[in-house]
Order: sequence, then structure tokens, then C-alpha cells
Amino acid sequence: MIKKYYKDMDIARGIGIFLVVLGHSFPDSQFNNSNFYAYIYKLIYSFHMPFFFIISGFFAYKIYEIENLKGYGSYVYKKIKRLMVPYFTVSLVAVPIKLYMNNFAARPVKLNSLIINILFYPLDIPIQYFWFIYTLFFIFVAAPIFSKIPVRMALLITLVLNLVFTKQVGLFYIYGIIHYLFYFFFGIYLRTVYDKWNNIENRNKYIVITVFSLFLITLNIFDVRKAIYPYYNLLTALLGSSIFLLVSQLMVNSSMGELFRRLGRYSYDVYLLSWFFQTGARVLFYQMFKFNYSVVIVIMLFIGFMPILMSKLIFDRIPVLGKIFLGRK
Repeated sequence: MIKKYYKDMDIARGIGIFLVVLGHSFPDSQFNNSNFYAYIYKLIYSFHMPFFFIISGFFAYKIYEIENLKGYGSYVYKKIKRLMVPYFTVSLVAVPIKLYMNNFAARPVKLNSLIINILFYPLDIPIQYFWFIYTLFFIFVAAPIFSKIPVRMALLITLVLNLVFTKQVGLFYIYGIIHYLFYFFFGIYLRTVYDKWNNIENRNKYIVITVFSLFLITLNIFDVRKAIYPYYNLLTALLGSSIFLLVSQLMVNSSMGELFRRLGRYSYDVYLLSWFFQTGARVLFYQMFKFNYSVVIVIMLFIGFMPILMSKLIFDRIPVLGKIFLGRK
């Protein structure tokens, strides 16, 4: 596959990280007894993580450049530096902060199981949503196994695995690796048909976005998860991801698109570091000062993007810290 720049996918990254930060901006799981907030949260979580795995797969062309065991080892080493070094570094930095604020934490840190959890149980780590980084690493490790067969065949195999393997295995988050492998290969497949996808007339894109949005909204309004499980997760993930991939293409030449493109450039930085800012804002403004719930959401949403400023002022200027905390080259 030829390496080239895809502006719309950078925009998609920006939209994706905005949804992540918004999803993390609700101070608690009660949503102030607001059905609207509860619905927004449910809608975001119905597709936003598969969306990121699709984007990751879209850029995973290097798995097709691996020719031997040495090449595979070099490839895995680069993924360790990019994903696992920040995973361990930021997780460990978060530990003393979590310990200090254990009385305010929804999931207090337990030191007796901390290292075991970080190594083997990524759903029980200090920053819970880091399971994505852990899972993405193992997907990158496993993906080359499928690179010797046609992409469509790999997509079919991973789809079957997605639907068949429904047992929640916490060790290494095996369930997540198998479940999200399909979306990763969906992203790879999308790249192979990108020109056809991109050349869809804008009028047809608006029609698809409208139909898919209505369908996604309906699925999230009515409690049908148990009735059509595991197809519910698959449907909402593909619907939501397709909507925002198309929206990203439509925004390519707009000022809003440029804003999301710039945000997309720092999506990994925001994902890795926003917890520190948002958790501090939640404890300070919601749990201590008792600010209005909606005001706290706005504060947490705004402050969730502070890692961009942090990157510009610190990690861009001190490369060694960028390598340790952000996995930069």
C-alpha cells in the first residue's frame, strides 16, 4: 500500500478524541438524573472505541511490509515504544495521585494488586480507559498473522470471531483483543476501497448519514441490546463509525474540518494525559466545591484538551520526555 496523506482521517481522529473527552466529562454515572445526559453518554459509547480501532487499522499498512521474523521483531519493538512505554509510564505516574485522592475515586487503587493488574488485567488499572492502548498493542502484534491472506478473508474471519467469542475474559483482556480485531481489519479494508468510498457523491453521503443517524439514534433510544446481542454492538459501532467517517470527508475543506484536523494531530497526547486534568477538575469543582452539574461538564470538557498545551510547552521542547510519556520517535 502506498503511503500518502489522508486529511479526512486526521479530521476523523479529531472528532474521535473530542467524543472521548466528552464521554469522560460527566462527573458521575448518575448524570444528575438527566435522561438527556445519560442518552448522550450511551450514544457516544455505542461506537466511539470501535471508531478508533478502525482509524488505527486504516493506517496499519506496515503489517503488509513485514517479510521475515527479523522484520516482525522490529515492528513489535516500535509498537512497544509507541504504545506500551507510555502505557506503563503514565499509569505509574497516576498511582500516587490516585492514592492521594482515593477518598474521591470511583475505583480506589489497591496496591497489593497494582502491578499484576497493569501487566495482565488492563480493565483494573489506575486509568481504566488505558485498556485501549493495551488492547491495540496486542492487536498490532496479532494482525500480521492475517496479513498473508486476502483482506476480505481476514475481515470475514475476524467478524466471525467477533460474533462468536462473547466470553468476557479479563486476563490480557483477551475478549477485547478478539472483539476489536474485526474493527481494526475493517479499517484496513476501508483503505483498500478508499477511492471508491471517497468518490461517493456528497448528496449520497448526506443521505447515508441521515439514514444511519436515525437508525443509530433509534437503537440507542430503545433498550434492544439484550434482544439482539451481540449484533447490537456490531450495528452501533459500524453505524456510528460510518457516519463520522463520511462527516470527516464532508468537512475536508471547511474551517471546522481544519479545527478537528489540528485536534487530531494531538489525539494520542490528549488520550494519554487528559485523565489528570479531568480528574482534578471533577474532584475540585464537583466533589469539593459542589458546582452545578452542567457547569462541571463544560469545565471538564474544556480542560480535557489541556494536554495539547502541555505537549507544546513541554514535550515538543524536551524530546526525551516525549518519548517516555507519549511514545514519540
